[in-house]
Amino acid sequence: MMHLAEIDISETKDRCDPNYFVFHKELLNFRQPGVKIFELGELVKNIFRGKSPGREGYVDEGVLVLKSVNIGNYFLEKARFSYAKEGFYQKNKKFNPKDEEIILTSTGEGTIGRAIIFLPQIYGIDKCLITEKVTILRNIDRQKISPYYLLAFLWSKYGKLQLEMYSRGSTGRTELYPKDIAKVVILVPEWNIQKEIEELVKKAHQKKKLADEKYEEANRLLLKEIGLDSLVITKQKTFEIESEETKERLDVDYFKSEYKSIIDLLQQNEKRGLFKLQKLSNVCKFKKGIEVGSYTYTKEGVLFLRVSNISETGLIERESSEYIPTYLFEQIKEEYAVKENDILYTKDGTIGIALVVDKDFPVSINSMGVVRLQSKGIDPYYIALVLNSIACRSQSDREAIGAVIKHYNFTKLKNLLVPIASRQKQENIVELVKQSFSLRKEAKQLLDEATKRVENFCK
Repeated sequence: MMHLAEIDISETKDRCDPNYFVFHKELLNFRQPGVKIFELGELVKNIFRGKSPGREGYVDEGVLVLKSVNIGNYFLEKARFSYAKEGFYQKNKKFNPKDEEIILTSTGEGTIGRAIIFLPQIYGIDKCLITEKVTILRNIDRQKISPYYLLAFLWSKYGKLQLEMYSRGSTGRTELYPKDIAKVVILVPEWNIQKEIEELVKKAHQKKKLADEKYEEANRLLLKEIGLDSLVITKQKTFEIESEETKERLDVDYFKSEYKSIIDLLQQNEKRGLFKLQKLSNVCKFKKGIEVGSYTYTKEGVLFLRVSNISETGLIERESSEYIPTYLFEQIKEEYAVKENDILYTKDGTIGIALVVDKDFPVSINSMGVVRLQSKGIDPYYIALVLNSIACRSQSDREAIGAVIKHYNFTKLKNLLVPIASRQKQENIVELVKQSFSLRKEAKQLLDEATKRVENFCK
């Protein structure tokens, strides 16, 4: 069906693409009793981007820096954190998000416009900064709009489409600028509707907090069982090595003392009878991913899993996710289809993140950067937690090679040492992990309901 929008010539100074005007006019012409229409700039006093410490400004420990990769579809993603020096933070405190402020991604094709509400008490984060690829919505006018309703509106198709159409730039260099975010049209209902949606979002975040606590409890129990709960890592600035140790590797990171101290402690604790150390190849079968040409990608079809889709707490479904045609999937599914209870493990780029495939996981295949591990009798949730723990992450970090993009080769991965606790201890740990994942699902369902209510109201 053809949609027409009449516009004044003066309106084309900044934009001239037809989709922009059709959708924009539909929202501006929306009429319903009790509904007010604002541009976002009328509801939020300050809209600005953060500041990056620069490549040389990142450190191993310091003040947390939130990048676009940490802004999920609904929640803050705690994996892949980066850190800046205290001095940089002190000079740039204005870029520290405050309670109930909204932050959203502003750079990158297909990833623009993901928004979360910053809740220090939920995330256990107070002191942090955002980079220039993330935007803060500060000083929201709470007399006109609930920040929780505003967040749900931005999640809805009405918010997402506007953020997408306001993005500028060519392929690979897409930007969403504060001046354009301010133009997004927001439909604001009566307070009782806003409050209902606000309560759904708040309940979801409470469940997310409980989910994180369960997962952290499982991790603490694991570390206690394998004797790493009291581990104190002392980072040395200088250290000596024997010349014969440099036959395979010369990079300094490989010889960091903390890596050696962790593996030494694991081996000592195995001798004490706390657990058994097994090579990953002894406890799992390996299934490689597949690479397909970019020309085969489609907007819909079967999900093609990349490293950016994998989080230890669940699948990250991004707007930039790739899909392959269903007919192609049918040809290769016997060998490459992801199955329930598979463990997805990232071996390129961001290395060492493990995720268990549950019954609700979408039909998908994995790329070459993601390995499928199939357990040989041990609960996959236990294996995934161990792979995500410092016990295994320290090994994968050490063995990774590459300058710009890290890689973990199969031989090294198969030899990764996994501490296997007793069956009873495994069961106690797995129970906590499964409780965590169940709470996360409940949280997502609540947020889906909040988004649905916004969209039903705006029809």
